Amino acid sequence: MNQHQLPESTTRVTDVARRLQASLIAIGAFLLIGASLLMSGTVNAARDRDPTATVTLIPEPTPTFDMDRLASPEVPEIRSQVDEGALLYWGVCMACHGDRGQGFTAEWQWGAFGEDGDCWQSGCHGSDYFEGGFEIPRDLVFPPLSAAGTLGRFENAQQLYDYLVEMMPWWNPGSLGPEKAWQATAYLLKMRGTLPAGLVLSGANASAVPVHRRVEIPQGQFAGLLVFIGVLAAAMIAWTARGSIAHAVHHPSAEVPAGRRAKRPDFFAHLHAPTIPAMQARWRYTLGAGGMSVFLSLVLVVTGLLEMFYYVPTPEKAAISVQTITTLVPFGAFVRNLHYWSAQLLVIAAVVHLARVIYTGAYAAPRRFNFLLGLALLVIVVLLDFTGYVLRWDEGVRWALTAGTNLLKSVPWVGGSLYEFVVGGSAPGPAALVRFYSWHIIALSLACAVVMIWHLFRVRRDGGISTAPPAQRETTARITRSELLRREVLGMFVGGLVLLILSVWVPAPIAPPIRSNTIMEADSGAPWFFLWVQQLLRLGDPFLLGVLFPSALVVLLGAMPYLFVGIKQNELGRWFPRSGKVVQLLFTIVAVLVLALTLLSLVNTP
Repeated sequence: MNQHQLPESTTRVTDVARRLQASLIAIGAFLLIGASLLMSGTVNAARDRDPTATVTLIPEPTPTFDMDRLASPEVPEIRSQVDEGALLYWGVCMACHGDRGQGFTAEWQWGAFGEDGDCWQSGCHGSDYFEGGFEIPRDLVFPPLSAAGTLGRFENAQQLYDYLVEMMPWWNPGSLGPEKAWQATAYLLKMRGTLPAGLVLSGANASAVPVHRRVEIPQGQFAGLLVFIGVLAAAMIAWTARGSIAHAVHHPSAEVPAGRRAKRPDFFAHLHAPTIPAMQARWRYTLGAGGMSVFLSLVLVVTGLLEMFYYVPTPEKAAISVQTITTLVPFGAFVRNLHYWSAQLLVIAAVVHLARVIYTGAYAAPRRFNFLLGLALLVIVVLLDFTGYVLRWDEGVRWALTAGTNLLKSVPWVGGSLYEFVVGGSAPGPAALVRFYSWHIIALSLACAVVMIWHLFRVRRDGGISTAPPAQRETTARITRSELLRREVLGMFVGGLVLLILSVWVPAPIAPPIRSNTIMEADSGAPWFFLWVQQLLRLGDPFLLGVLFPSALVVLLGAMPYLFVGIKQNELGRWFPRSGKVVQLLFTIVAVLVLALTLLSLVNTP
């Protein structure tokens, strides 16, 4: 073999690796395009019914009237929400509203009550009604609930529920309670013909269910999720196998055949140094937190773009659009859960990465500035999570809109101007939602992308992963960047599996829309990463404890590499270097304090 030849087996394996890579690209493109089509497709819904349309009423009793329809409805032994609503309607509502929701039409009066059907002359609803009765206007005629023009004041099931839970029954308003009010709402929509089959109404989906048109709930999503997970797992396995094959046949002295150019590293390989110290590339050293943060950021970008197909950033439609994504859009709940849990796991991964850097002394010169970039990136990630939390615009985000944003007002001299700059006005309103949407989608996302790219660039610029000089290392063994990339993909596969499990089985929080006249049922506390700040606010001055103290902790963390002696060269690349004890102790105190305040806030939350 001369200097320009490779073994034939190596060439074949290289070709196989190329084909595998092309297959992976095709699979990724297929998944992305398919998800985009599913998310951007029109929700399956029937035509709108015109609430203003007239209806022809039968003013006289029908000769073929069937009294059996006034009997107690037959329901199965295991009752659904709508079954309970049917019994509730029969026992409480039917006396006033009729068996078909027709109110006091002539058919209902004579068919139900016979000689006592003339309510205007009887002792219960006439001009001489007894105590507890009421007088019915003679010109008030209600059509059956299934007819066009009924329930015209309500746009969605949430509004209908709000009315029932506050105003019904007429003799004791508010006595139904939330559970019975949801049952009654479900049964009324069934009589109206607009209750989606199989849907259990709640504050998490009622705003997405129209009163005057029928919508369909996407079916067969679980099977689709299994196919998606299977394809993704096959792609990950193929990628890992490709890296293993290439690593197995790699030979440093192997050379390129005559007439062929050497294969140049691809884009992902160029993000890494050509070789990395083997000891510092181990999982138990890096914890995989840096690569996991990048992976979660990519998931957030893709799922966020998909959600933008349906999200409407207005106070009237924001929460409704979120419920529409979750309830009516095919795989919408899965995509939203992916977005939510990626955001929460990203905060955790960024904190773990920061802790790893501090406990291994990787913040020492010449990496002090990159440590600041990483700390700034953590702050931006938390702000992104906070603004995304506000974009739900439901009852669960009231703390963020009131106590959270009011902290800005407590800043001396510039508090009012700072509040208006961030919120968009003197109080939360339509401008506030648009402003938070702009912060989340444009300003903070752009800042996060710039700082992240800068942070990754500085890793290469500062000499790669922190490690002792070659003469002072336990071993000089190194791994190639292709092997490191294979390990990173494997870590993403494990992290992606955890993310998929959370997204399938643990739904993202959701609550009824914010309206001044609704009963607040959802918890309105700080998001979990700001619970420690919420607890501080219970102890004293908002500016000192809610603004100055948290800001001082961030400044302290950023200043530690500059205030204390650097790490000794021979201690780099290992956990808990002795020369970094002070920094490690300070970070531990800060971490324990934040964790203790968070737990205390959870205990004190009613």
